[in-house]
Amino acid sequence: MLDTKAAFLIAALLCFVMFLVVYSVNESRVGGVRELLLGNVFGMAAYILYAFGKELPPLFAYEVANAAYVSASAATLAGYRRLTRRTIRPPLIFGLVLAVTLAIALFHYVVDSFALRTLVVSVSQAGIAMAIGLTVASTWRTWPSSRYPLLFVICMCLIIAAGHLFRMAAQLLDGNAPASLLEPAGWNVVILSAGAFMLPVLTLGGLLLAHCTIVAVAEDAANHDFLTDAWSRRAFFDIGRRELDRSKRSGQSLALLLIDLDNFKALNDACGHAAGDATLLRFVSASTGTLRSIDYLARLGGDEFAVLLPETTLEGAFSAANRLLTQNLSSEQLNAPTPVTLSIGLAISRGDDSLQTLLQRADKALYEAKAKGRNCLVAEAMA
Repeated sequence: MLDTKAAFLIAALLCFVMFLVVYSVNESRVGGVRELLLGNVFGMAAYILYAFGKELPPLFAYEVANAAYVSASAATLAGYRRLTRRTIRPPLIFGLVLAVTLAIALFHYVVDSFALRTLVVSVSQAGIAMAIGLTVASTWRTWPSSRYPLLFVICMCLIIAAGHLFRMAAQLLDGNAPASLLEPAGWNVVILSAGAFMLPVLTLGGLLLAHCTIVAVAEDAANHDFLTDAWSRRAFFDIGRRELDRSKRSGQSLALLLIDLDNFKALNDACGHAAGDATLLRFVSASTGTLRSIDYLARLGGDEFAVLLPETTLEGAFSAANRLLTQNLSSEQLNAPTPVTLSIGLAISRGDDSLQTLLQRADKALYEAKAKGRNCLVAEAMA
């Protein structure tokens, strides 16, 4: 049968393995990863000290080992707080570690009681597990991707807390309870063996959350223009197909505006690309302020933009386009040769439309707007 010393050594080895695995995502700069790494370092130290407690001086077997153990759990809690973008209060964390260490010393040097030391450790570890579970549960509605990692962590935290509370109750109520951490009593071996894998399991849960965060960040980067934060060309085609299908199901039309910034190249040539970037940012900021929350503004490339207007009639699309046309994109600080204005082509979806045919009609209207002298709106019905 597996004894507690072997269980602690296996847990230390798992902490080392999890350290290597988590370190592989350290370069992603996801918040919380460094705290998980630190937790596994403390965990390795704690489990090794526990395993060789009989061979070590009492100070290392009791105070140092338990301080390392609670530090490992506290660092893991801090990692989860950062992973879920929650506030971390270092004084509370340091205070918890200090309080547990002092309590262990009290029940070692003043009142030598293994049962009371067990009570201190079990209560602190159950409390940390529940704090991690509540932290993760608080993100349930806002979590950007699959909720499986959240469910995994919450379930593990409940099991860990229940295990520590059971150990505490058994230690206090069982007349034949063990008097040492490494004593080979039946339930003691089972509970400590399970508890020894707490840190590796919670690290795995944290790694799942970090992976979801990395994927969400990558998807956001792919779906948004890096300069203006408007929707990207890739996202525009995905959203456009989805909204066009939805408009066909609902029977409500979808309007598309194709927009070119007039004289943009001349501005870049005369004033530099920084001035051009600033103009793009002003356009997106001002346009976002005039559009509805259900509308989509995308940068298709260079100075070309598209706006999808769901559930919008021709009259509503005219109104939105005219609001965009009234923007003043020129800066008084720039000595631009000609003002930057907008040319807009407008098309309304039809029952047999694909996104490509809708784009073609809007592009034709945009071409007409430029041919008319720019700084104007042309709808497909007028082209």
